[in-house]
Amino acid sequence: MSYNMVRSLTMVRTVRAIYEEGVFRPLESLEGLADRTTVRLRVETSPGDAARLSDFAGLWDASEADDLAARIEAEFERIDPREW
Repeated sequence: MSYNMVRSLTMVRTVRAIYEEGVFRPLESLEGLADRTTVRLRVETSPGDAARLSDFAGLWDASEADDLAARIEAEFERIDPREW
């Protein structure tokens, strides 16, 4: 009886990258990874990449903004920071 063993080496590494013009570009060297190697990519944004409030300016007209403010006021409890 003969046994054929197929051994696959998997590199698992977390690497910061930037996404620009439709391409992910690593921010550090990927030594040991040959050009044009297919990889599996999990995209996770950094906390500093979260949208700023100013990014949403102008998305709603005044009536939509007033409606949103009224819903927030009605549905969420106001917290007094002095109680913390």
